[in-house]
Amino acid sequence: MRQSIFIFLALVLVGAVVFTFWFSGENTNHAASSTSTGIPVSSNSPEHHVENNFSNTLSGSKFSIPLCPRSIWGYAYVYPNETLTILLYPSIDYLRNTTFVDLYLGNISISYSTSDVLSMTNSSGVAGRVPLPIYLRFSSPGREISITGNALLLQLWKGESIVNESSVPMWLYFQVAFVKPEGIHLKFGKYSSLYTSFKKGVDTFKYTATITNLYNKPITIENVSFPLASLQVYPKPPDIKVVNFNLINTTSNETLNKLPPNSTALLRVVVSVPSNVDGLYFKPKLVFKIGDESLAVPAPPMEYVRVVDCG
Repeated sequence: MRQSIFIFLALVLVGAVVFTFWFSGENTNHAASSTSTGIPVSSNSPEHHVENNFSNTLSGSKFSIPLCPRSIWGYAYVYPNETLTILLYPSIDYLRNTTFVDLYLGNISISYSTSDVLSMTNSSGVAGRVPLPIYLRFSSPGREISITGNALLLQLWKGESIVNESSVPMWLYFQVAFVKPEGIHLKFGKYSSLYTSFKKGVDTFKYTATITNLYNKPITIENVSFPLASLQVYPKPPDIKVVNFNLINTTSNETLNKLPPNSTALLRVVVSVPSNVDGLYFKPKLVFKIGDESLAVPAPPMEYVRVVDCG
């Protein structure tokens, strides 16, 4: 049985571990992608350029927290059929001397070889940990989907025996837009996709993305919406805030009130993270105005991980 699983995974999982599940009637499938990690690191999805800015990570080989972050809060505004990637970071030492790893979310599970997971060690931006991606896709336009308090369970096997297990609670909200990418004439370029923090207490990070206006009129950015507080009623969510946002001229570094046609600027968003958050998935709804019309579009995703809490 275990040999069959290994052969199957060797064929379909090349350089990544894929967790595919059905949730609330939505099919979540693996889409071919390559993920970089760092402090911060830009996406390397098609038409995006990668920028690796690694800083020193926590040293040491023993970890009291097997999975990092210990919990995840988040909101994502997505296009229909857009694929999202959420990363967990299990400790290398926690995975060693095991044969297989099982992941469970609700009544869905997937098994894979520990050696496949450990082969990704060099792609991690967090010392002593492996980036373990979960791929999500929600297809129905206009739907709101939530994963609230459900624990993602990681179970370790050696032979036919379970030797350890741990879990991560998640409070994630997804809103699927009615619009499709081909109906929106904005182009997102390089963006920051991961920020790892070594700070305790209240923290802030900058979310950035380049935007090109392909309309024949100037646009203005009206809002960068992250409505977690209005979606999560109980338990009360952490006080995650968009402090401010603006458009920056990439040449002069001046703030722009409007983005002219066929020009590119940097969207810069400052986000405040309270002390009780060590994992955050940030994919805001970007509201812009062209002429007298306001449109809402999905912005690129970013993850925040408080590494200081992972040791």
